Parts: sequence; C-alpha cells; structure tokens
Amino acid sequence: MLNGAVGLAANFDASMTDTQKHGGNVVPHVVLSIAEAQVELAADFLMQLGARAVEERSVGQTVELWAVVGDAEASERCLVRCSGEWAGRVEWVSIALSDAWKEFTQAVEVNPHLRITPSWHQIDHDHGNAIAVLIDPEESFGLGDHPTTRLVADMLWRHVRPGMSVLDMGSGSGVLSIVAALRGATRVLGIDRSSGAVTVSERNAARNLVSELTEFRHGSVVPSGEMFDLVAANILAPVLLELSDSIVQAVEPEGLIILSGLHVDRSSHVVERYRTLGCHVVEEVTLEGWYSALMKRMR
Repeated sequence: MLNGAVGLAANFDASMTDTQKHGGNVVPHVVLSIAEAQVELAADFLMQLGARAVEERSVGQTVELWAVVGDAEASERCLVRCSGEWAGRVEWVSIALSDAWKEFTQAVEVNPHLRITPSWHQIDHDHGNAIAVLIDPEESFGLGDHPTTRLVADMLWRHVRPGMSVLDMGSGSGVLSIVAALRGATRVLGIDRSSGAVTVSERNAARNLVSELTEFRHGSVVPSGEMFDLVAANILAPVLLELSDSIVQAVEPEGLIILSGLHVDRSSHVVERYRTLGCHVVEEVTLEGWYSALMKRMR
C-alpha cells in the first residue's frame, strides 16, 4: 500500500496562484495528519477513495499520509469527508517528479484470463490468451490493483454475459466498465463523483477499443428511470447504504448486484441492508482483508 516513490515529489508553496495550480504541470495531493495508531485506517480510507498509493511521513509526534485521490474538486471533497476525524490539507506537487511511481508499477493478474496492465507497459505475451486491460489513471484515479477492484473485476469476468447492460457506480478510471464491455456487455454506464473521471475513463475506453459500448457520466446518484442487468458498486460502505434503495431499484428482477469497497469485518450490516430490500447472496469472496458480495434481486 505504501509507495516510497511518491516521496520524490516536491512540495509547492501554499501561496501558489490558481493559474500555476491548474496550468497542467502540478497535481493536488491530499495530506492527512494523524496519530500513528490510525495509519492503517486512514490509509484504507484514502485507498477506497481511489488513491493508488499512500506515502507515510513522520512529522514530530504525528504521521502525515500523502495521496492523490483525484482532481482538485475530489481532493477538497475528501477533506470535507474526514473533517472532525483527521486534520488535512491539499498540497500541489510537480507532475514530473510524481511520475516516478510509474517505474514501480506492475501488471495485475485478476485471474488466469484477465490482467490489468499500465498503459505504458508492453503487453506480456507469455500469459497466453489472457486479455490485458490497458489503464492510465492520469494522476487522478486507481490503476486497478486495489483488492476490491480485483475482486469486482473477477466477478464481472465470471458473471457478465453477452448482451447484458451494466451500471458501474464509482467508475474512477473506468477499469471495471471496460472489463464488463470486453466480456460482452453491450451497454455499460459508468458514474463517478469526480469531475475528471469522465475524460480519464473515455480515454481508457478508447485504449481498449470499447468506446462504442461505454458511457461515462459525472455524478453521485443512480440514474432514475433506467434499469440494468447488473450493477457493480465498488464504493464506501456509507455510500452503499445511502444508495441501497436506488441501486436495487435499478436492477432488473433476477438481476445481479456486486457490492465491494468493504472491509471483511465491517460488511455484514451492508449486506443485511440489501437482504431486507429483497436481495439474496449468491457468492462472497475476500482478498487481503477486503470483501465483495454478489447478490441477486429476488423481488
């Protein structure tokens, strides 16, 4: 989880002008000041918001966690969500220096048939017929190596059938939407609350030749009046609870719901909520302390 390569990044003065900040040569980093005992909890919080890596720095008696969770809007939203829990700020960091992390990236094997590969890597043909999903997070979104992303990608690979329609809530870089399209879904809608997600996802969809099958929207609510064969929601537990009614209503009868973004020991209340709405657990999987459930809408 912790990536020392990000430590090469240089701090920029807080008085930097808006023109300098948004001129394309720097990216916003969320910095949380926390007690050492809360490092793991806070790092998981940042990873769930899309951070591909979290750097830990000791500062006196406290610890600072540095991470990219999205654009400026997403960074400010992150600070709002953790206010009252941890102190935080946004620091602007040189892209040239923060790009050093790319040297340390590796392709992620989701299953023997599917790999998520950084777009700047050469495709490894030693893996036979495994499909490589090419992803570039463009400094703002996850690369696809977080355990919850891998769990959901594997479920999509095994359960999406040709001709299905799929809704991807919290689509980020578009990796899960792309997996669904490559697996045969003929309509995939990805929604993410970060304003930069649409552009990044569309570029990744084009890289994987699925632009005609995918659509990406900026937002944080399930679209009303639309129904899907499968809904994948890899987001925080409070959001899964908040959106539970609308997620279930967006699924066709006998349709599937994939819930993720959940810690193993903090998942039962979320699953129980969906059970009360008429859903049945079909499959449960865990990876590195994270949990995902495949559920079917029964009514």
